[in-house]
Amino acid sequence: MTKPQPKAGLLYVGASLIHNRFVVLQLAKRAIQGRYRGSMLGILWSLFTPLLMLAIYTFVFGTVLKMRWATQEGGTLEFAAFLFSGMIVHGALAECLNQSATLISGNPQYVKKVVFPLEVLPWVTVISAFFQALISLFVLVCYQFIVEGSIPWTAFLLPLPFAALALVCVGVGWFVSAAAVYFKDITQVAGILTTVLFFMAPILYPKSALPQTLQPLLYINPITFIIEQVRDLLLVGKGPSWSWLLIYFSCALLFARVALGWFQRTRQGFADVL
Repeated sequence: MTKPQPKAGLLYVGASLIHNRFVVLQLAKRAIQGRYRGSMLGILWSLFTPLLMLAIYTFVFGTVLKMRWATQEGGTLEFAAFLFSGMIVHGALAECLNQSATLISGNPQYVKKVVFPLEVLPWVTVISAFFQALISLFVLVCYQFIVEGSIPWTAFLLPLPFAALALVCVGVGWFVSAAAVYFKDITQVAGILTTVLFFMAPILYPKSALPQTLQPLLYINPITFIIEQVRDLLLVGKGPSWSWLLIYFSCALLFARVALGWFQRTRQGFADVL
């Protein structure tokens, strides 16, 4: 029988993570190691991949196309940093979304174990996705230091927007993983949705490229605000928008709480469907 959990806000959302932290960490460690098991470089691929991507972006956009961000004051190489920062945020949410579509159906052995806390599986996905995001962010910080010669102090505040994004990601995990058990088409929809999220966010283009009347529509995309905050903190040296960050965090917490409630209500039928 499922252990009753607190019903209030952040405590409710994080209760399973706290109570089952050993299981979560072990599963996350196995998921991270499983990506590179059998390869020659092993976990070093997590560092090599973002390095290669950033090098390609720098060459294509900085050297070949000579593209610049609309508000950018420095050289053309900075465009690669703006682009890469957006891709880091999108990559974290996209990985959580795509993996969530098969999170329950791909682990039927956990569904059959009555005592196993299924609600921790989305946390495992989030930790795994954010591990890669952290490595990519480290590469971006080093790149920024090489290009600019310094790192703004506001970069130390980067955990704030990523913490808010983590709540969105775990909420997506609970909602999508439960829904995908009953609606198999979600697996296909998830791939399409990640592409939509990419192009409907200011990753390849600045927000100012759109007509002013259409710019607010970008904020329907949950990664738009996070991308802007990451760029402000790391690339621009501007402090966070505290009021909007609080609003975003509150909405993300509410979404995660509702998604967990949905997951707990629907999990009773997982075994019958699988």
